[in-house]
Amino acid sequence: MSNQNNDLWVGVDVGSTTVKIAVVDPATEKLLHFTYERHNAMQAQKVHDVLTTAHGLFPDKNFRVAFCGSGGQPFAEATRAFFVQEVVANALAVRTTHPESRVAIELGGQDAKVVFFEKDKGSGKLIASDMRMNGVCAGGTGAFIDQVAGLLRIKTEQFESYAARGTKVYEISGRCGVFAKTDIQPLLNSGVSKEDVALSSFHAIAKQTIGGLAQGMEIKPPVIFEGGPLTFNPTLVRAFKERLGISDEQAIRPEHSEILVAYGAALSVGTMFADKDCGYRREGSLDMLVHFNEKRLAARTDKNEPFFKNEAEYELFKQKHKLADKNYPQPLPGSEINAYLGIDAGSTTTKFVLLNEEEKIIDGFYASNEGEPLAVLKKALNELADRYEEYGCKLNILGVGTTGYGEQLFAEAVHADYHTVETVAHANAAQHLCPEVSFILDIGGQDMKAISVHDGVVTGIILNEACSSGCGSFIETYAKSLGVPLEMIAKLAFDAKNPSQLGSRCTVFMNSSIITEQRDGKQPEDIIAGICRSIIQNVFTKVIRIRNLETLGKHVVVQGGTFKNDAVLRAFEQQTGITPIRPERPGEMGAIGVALLTKKFIEEKKKTDSEYKTSFIGLEAARNLSWDNKPGMICQYCTNHCSRTIVTFSDGQSFVTGNRCERGEVTANPNDPETKKLIAEITKKMMAVPDMVKRTNQLLVKDYAPAKLLPQTGKTIGIPRVLDFWSSLPFWKAFFTSLGYTVVVSKQSDYKLFERGLKSIASDTICFPAKLVHGHVLDLVDKKVNSIFFPMMVAMPSDHTKFKRATAVCPVVQGYPDVSRNSDDPEGNYGIPMLQPVFHWTDTDQREKQTVAYFHEHWGIKKSILKKAVAEGEKALNTFRSTLAEEGSKILEDVRKKGDFAICLAGRPYHADTLINHNIAQHFTSMGIPVLTTESLPGVFDQDLDNHTRMEVKNTFHMRMLGATMLAGKDPALELVQIVSFGCGHDSVLTDEMNRMLHEVSMKELLMLKLDEGDARGPVGIRVKSFIETVRARRKVNFPPKTEGPLYPAKFLNTDKQKRTVLVPNLSYSFSILATAYFRSLGYNAVQLPLGGPEAFALGKKYVHNDICFPAQVNIGENLLWIQQHPEVPHEQLCVGLSKNCENCRAVQYATLARKALDEMGYADVPIITTGKDTKDMHPGFKLGLPFQLHMLWGLTTMDCIETIYRRSRPYEIHAGDTQRVYDKWMPKIMEEIAYTSNKEIAYPKTALLMLDQAIEEFNRIEVDTSYRKPRVALLGEILMNYHAGANGHIEEYLINNGMEVYLPGMTDFFRVDEVVRREKIKRGLIAKPIENWLIGGITAKIYTHAVNTIEKHYKRYKLYEHHADCYELVKLVGDIIDPTYNTGEGWLIPGEILYNAPHGINSFIIVQPFACLANHISGRGLTKAVKARYPHIQVLSLDYDPDTSFANIENRLQMLIINARDLEKSHGVQPQSVAAN
Repeated sequence: MSNQNNDLWVGVDVGSTTVKIAVVDPATEKLLHFTYERHNAMQAQKVHDVLTTAHGLFPDKNFRVAFCGSGGQPFAEATRAFFVQEVVANALAVRTTHPESRVAIELGGQDAKVVFFEKDKGSGKLIASDMRMNGVCAGGTGAFIDQVAGLLRIKTEQFESYAARGTKVYEISGRCGVFAKTDIQPLLNSGVSKEDVALSSFHAIAKQTIGGLAQGMEIKPPVIFEGGPLTFNPTLVRAFKERLGISDEQAIRPEHSEILVAYGAALSVGTMFADKDCGYRREGSLDMLVHFNEKRLAARTDKNEPFFKNEAEYELFKQKHKLADKNYPQPLPGSEINAYLGIDAGSTTTKFVLLNEEEKIIDGFYASNEGEPLAVLKKALNELADRYEEYGCKLNILGVGTTGYGEQLFAEAVHADYHTVETVAHANAAQHLCPEVSFILDIGGQDMKAISVHDGVVTGIILNEACSSGCGSFIETYAKSLGVPLEMIAKLAFDAKNPSQLGSRCTVFMNSSIITEQRDGKQPEDIIAGICRSIIQNVFTKVIRIRNLETLGKHVVVQGGTFKNDAVLRAFEQQTGITPIRPERPGEMGAIGVALLTKKFIEEKKKTDSEYKTSFIGLEAARNLSWDNKPGMICQYCTNHCSRTIVTFSDGQSFVTGNRCERGEVTANPNDPETKKLIAEITKKMMAVPDMVKRTNQLLVKDYAPAKLLPQTGKTIGIPRVLDFWSSLPFWKAFFTSLGYTVVVSKQSDYKLFERGLKSIASDTICFPAKLVHGHVLDLVDKKVNSIFFPMMVAMPSDHTKFKRATAVCPVVQGYPDVSRNSDDPEGNYGIPMLQPVFHWTDTDQREKQTVAYFHEHWGIKKSILKKAVAEGEKALNTFRSTLAEEGSKILEDVRKKGDFAICLAGRPYHADTLINHNIAQHFTSMGIPVLTTESLPGVFDQDLDNHTRMEVKNTFHMRMLGATMLAGKDPALELVQIVSFGCGHDSVLTDEMNRMLHEVSMKELLMLKLDEGDARGPVGIRVKSFIETVRARRKVNFPPKTEGPLYPAKFLNTDKQKRTVLVPNLSYSFSILATAYFRSLGYNAVQLPLGGPEAFALGKKYVHNDICFPAQVNIGENLLWIQQHPEVPHEQLCVGLSKNCENCRAVQYATLARKALDEMGYADVPIITTGKDTKDMHPGFKLGLPFQLHMLWGLTTMDCIETIYRRSRPYEIHAGDTQRVYDKWMPKIMEEIAYTSNKEIAYPKTALLMLDQAIEEFNRIEVDTSYRKPRVALLGEILMNYHAGANGHIEEYLINNGMEVYLPGMTDFFRVDEVVRREKIKRGLIAKPIENWLIGGITAKIYTHAVNTIEKHYKRYKLYEHHADCYELVKLVGDIIDPTYNTGEGWLIPGEILYNAPHGINSFIIVQPFACLANHISGRGLTKAVKARYPHIQVLSLDYDPDTSFANIENRLQMLIINARDLEKSHGVQPQSVAAN
């Protein structure tokens, strides 16, 4: 032990962007020294520097050092110092400095945390009872501030002073920096001040933290604010206080909060590690830091190819792709030059080119917007005028054209002759450069454009979604953080010896990958190189999603400012194997294109008017160009009350932005009669273009005058205008009205309503339509209704005339009423009960029967009256639907007569909400194009879907969207636009299938608009205009019709049993042994695939839709990898195997996804078999029946028994490896035995049971020490994520190695629960054909129970036997927080397991789920608040996974859970079990 009088406690916090050190006096716990410094990705060097400096200040002192932070652990190991988890360090610091705190909000460089504190009942000390940490996204953190500062062209240090001067808050997405840029750029372009943007950004961060991180947990004061961003930005703290509604006294801003966690780490030396030796020594440890990077790198085995093999290859590349000289040729003095000026007002830069009459570029300009595009334009024009004066030349501008984000702003400013959407300009420039171009890829500052050209006609334009990840600003931001000038990026990347593999995540998602790379000693050049490659990977996983690169054609042009970077160009070549054409001026192609189009426009004008002169103000007038910005001007001409910015130019011209319709462009006095006349004319013109979205909104709440069946009750029923009510409100409104109730519908959605409900949102990745629910419920509370009616709709009748199977409902729509009841708690908080019946309306008969039964039982109304009320509801609903269809039919008739076209907005009924769709219809109607909805499309309910879609159509809303696709494919008068809500799992399948179906029969393209809470009107407008331009160009060409091919041409036939090898992917290692052996027992040549890892996941991600759930990518990736690694096996000898279950979510669609993946990878002749019913004739030669189910049942129950014994024994074995040896010996043996048991004997597999007894005997012989019980953690969640060790990052192994005992529920219940749900539905009259279901269910339940009880008897022979509740016990616990008939994914099993195990000694729960898993939005995150209300002491950690998940990020959160688990065990544990060690 050291001499304590000579000791100092030192805490070092190694964060994602900074290193903090705190040196503390042990006697007084006072800070003696601290620093906070950015490490610029050189973590080891900075840690070395801050420790060396500290040693210099205290040369004679002995340092006892503890590291913490996201990058701290490796440094602790290298220097032999202590490591403390940052949340624990935080709790120690808060306990010492501000013990009154209840919640800590900590923002770091790329981490954001909300920590909830409580007093420990035993010790009275403050402990961290719960924590919410940003998962894979760095939205709302210091990195976000850095990105916005970069966009505003101000230093991060100046950001606070700008925000403090801000006066108006605008809507900015705080979810991530790149989404925010999409919101900010239009604000800047329209003249909103930098001060207001800075203030709005702080509000966006506060909004993101409260809504995204707290996940429904209440943030109670006092609140302590910590971390650099909250230390250096008091205005950010002010934004939090305003949004949380807390006073100055309730907000704690500790002194030096930026180093508070480092201070806590220092304190841990004297508390947690007081009796432990610290191995940190000044000389040896500092020396370790000097060699830290090389040692970490040496330990890594990954090797990625550099950009070039040798210098010669690099020279060849440079010769092939030369850029134009930055200097333009100087004209002769005295000459007169005629030219066309093309201006591209880009998202981050302004460009112009001067084109002479021979279409040669003679001058140009390229500069950053500096957040003030008009000032940059004026400067550019002035410089141009000065230059030609200097040359002594006369410059005649014959015409001016504008394009880009600021197309119309610049056009108004300079009186341009012509302006067009940027995609048209870019396509035109590429076709001018290469007339036979087949594909154009344009990557700009914030957008990507993929343009397909067929025989000179632009046939498709795809733009990146709402997010600008992978664009120029992406790499620019990171380079800036390293202090690397833009022009040096490519050189640095080309110097990389081993470029980082960062995946294709969005900018801020990638930060966690970058942290890991930094921590492992990767140098800036390797990371920069990795980012350049990621940009191209992003293109092919997020934007184009083309896997078969041959479809790009032979002539590919790449352009846009990002392609000025040679490293990005080289990454494109390496990724695709294509040598593209890069123009000499890739960044100016938009300006070149619009200059060419302007020249053509002027020449056409002169044909009819030889005297035509340009409308351009001229270069001299441009010198005096001035403007006045008036932001926040509220439009009075309709109820939208748009907040407009009016830019008035010195010549009196004005430009308006922020308006949603033409009326907003009127800036004259609203009381002037002439203005009123103008507004009336505009309104009339707007109304003349049919808009069925608007009509839907009107017809939805219309009074359909139902018959009055009962006298007025004087009571009001509140109905939230959300989710399913967008299709059923007329029914319910008429139903309740006829019974004497007054129905009050919540108001139309707006941002204020949305923000009011933010604090109740339990899952930050759930779709926007679900997030809106909470605000609508609160609106009904404000309206003082007597009760709120919000039923759980688990099934809805199919609307199809023939296809009646589509009755499933999205898991979110099903379960969200339950989440709302638990999160908003209107009865507990406001005394307003929420009526929440559960309905399984599988047909219209069930609708009547269940509605009558519920209200008869709960309201005591006679059944005869209720039946009449249902009839009134159905009459209103039918009128609503028939009115929509009739009006839609008339619109189409009119369009056909004119030889024109209409748009069908394909979405769910709730996409008619004008906040959810951001008034999308007006983009089309303002161009004179009528808009239909799926519900108003004639014939949409009559399409022969089964024979035209690969999808399993289970959902009536999906059925409508696919029906609309079939109609659009065949009807020249119809174009298709799909509205997708960000995070919608179903649409990740639907979008690709709708695209496929369109392409099968036509040359049409689907426009997919992905929308969330951010109002990205600018980018959406560009997409819409681009789409309409391609539609118009395509309609001029008479493309021949296409012939539709078979859905699944490769089929598994009876003859394939002998010749094809069946590939069996993994659910769990043991289950796959069982399934493979069973298929072999039937005579199939089955192969168990190796457990998938990063290589399989990468293939899965590449060939499966980027937004699909991770398990699909895992299993499809495992199949693809095996085929790829076995080229010696001919395709005609292969077959891909997949599971098929859960009709409410994406699991039922895996075959659809796999077919597309196999086709695109070149395996079109490899068929697919599934374990489910083959409704698509994919595998007529492969059918599974009752024997399969019985074999699986006995296999599952036996497997669960062995797995449970393994998990109970392993943490306590005295000789490491004993448990694993017994498991590895018996598990495969017993699974094989069950698989080969004959059908006759499978009802009671004697031999297998005998073997199970032998295995248990061997487990009993293992020596274990059970004198104490380790902290237990229950691992719950989505089935594959739970049991597939490769997918969950071997989390179970990690927890065991960190001193935990892991409890994992058995797999049997996942399948058995269907019978519990069936029994519940029969009991409550919620199922059709109850007698038939009772008979089938009874038999199935008995078979299950027989197997489960038999195995339980054998399991009791295990010496550490413990009873674990099964689904029949769990269902009794969940009723008041989730309905037992909710059965999507794991359904109520997750909350059931928590509610059972919390009082049985398990205090920690981990829920592993795929990123944006539909079912877990409800039964996982959605119910965390409800289960914690029952057991406040427990900790519940939700972990999201996708193919790029960095274990470093997950590890931080696991460490916090592990440390808390140890504390919880002390205060809430069970008595140690006393079993003698053998």
